[in-house]
Amino acid sequence: MLLAILIGVMAHGGPSKPVVVGPRRTTSASPVYRFVSRERGAKLSFRCAFDRPRLHPCKARYRQRLAVGRHVLRVRAVDRHGRRSPLTRVVVRRVTGARLREIDVGGRPFSLAEAAGSLWIANFLSGTVERLDPATNRVTARIQVGGEPYGLAAGGGSVWVGNNGSDSVARIDTATNQVARIPVGDRPIGIGYDGSDGSVWVANFGDSAVTHIDGTTNAVRGRAIVPGEHEDVVFGFGSVWVPSEEGWITRIDPATLAVKATIPVAADPDFAVVTADSVWTTAYQGTALSRIDPGTNAVAATHPVRQGLQGIAFDGTSFWAANYDDSTLVRLDPASGRTLNTWSTDSGPRDVLLAFGSVWVANSRASTVLRLTPP
Repeated sequence: MLLAILIGVMAHGGPSKPVVVGPRRTTSASPVYRFVSRERGAKLSFRCAFDRPRLHPCKARYRQRLAVGRHVLRVRAVDRHGRRSPLTRVVVRRVTGARLREIDVGGRPFSLAEAAGSLWIANFLSGTVERLDPATNRVTARIQVGGEPYGLAAGGGSVWVGNNGSDSVARIDTATNQVARIPVGDRPIGIGYDGSDGSVWVANFGDSAVTHIDGTTNAVRGRAIVPGEHEDVVFGFGSVWVPSEEGWITRIDPATLAVKATIPVAADPDFAVVTADSVWTTAYQGTALSRIDPGTNAVAATHPVRQGLQGIAFDGTSFWAANYDDSTLVRLDPASGRTLNTWSTDSGPRDVLLAFGSVWVANSRASTVLRLTPP
């Protein structure tokens, strides 16, 4: 064995080039690297340095604090005779990780909306809607609407509030924070604003009604009966889509209020989201994310996911969804439903909103809103 080592040393004139084990791309401020040489039986030391050619003695397990950006790690092995190996050069990039902040807003935040440069938060317990400045993460106004504020929508210079504890929708003027009320029926909690014609659609949880409101005059234009208990309303492909807890999503013609299709999906679909070619629903009591083809009015695909998903948003490449049971925010691959990232939240995350360069989550069993700012 000794002869083999000596022959190897003589043949190469020194130790072999060391291998660097460790991350090439990292969010850590102090990443750890290990230096490994093929001459395991020989007494070797290492010399290394980040970002400069002059090397210094280093242990085989090496850690150094790095600023955000590109760095170059240089390493040599040195044998007991002082003979040096060829230089190993590794490029390391430290990138910024996502920033997380839990913002205390009081009450029990159920829903979120973006309007007039502010984040709006429906607080179920306090009977208020909070207006938050995203530049400072501070609440700038607490607007009393009464009852149990539940769903939110924004449009037409207003924030519209569905209310579980009253039979009306509150309309908040974003310029003055003044409130007007529109009677609509029993427990009107699902709400959405249709920017194509400036109308508001309200889905009642208590009496299976879906009400169409003129967003300019506050007049009720019409009312459809859609069986089931509803918490959300979305728009796309010339239709109004209303998921029902009983296990289906209903497609409504906005001109006639006629039901165009009732599509079975996974159990308890509380939320829906529209993408370029599909309508998607989460399923709180199910384990699937359902994709509906609007051309056939049928489920075209289901992706397996963990039970407990509630609110969902789409950024063009990924889904962001709140898992109420696990108290997590997850980023999902739309092609497979695979979980790409997971972040812990306060208790009972319910609604998800993409706004102001961040992902926002309403923690309905806490008094906080989570703000996640991706790198």
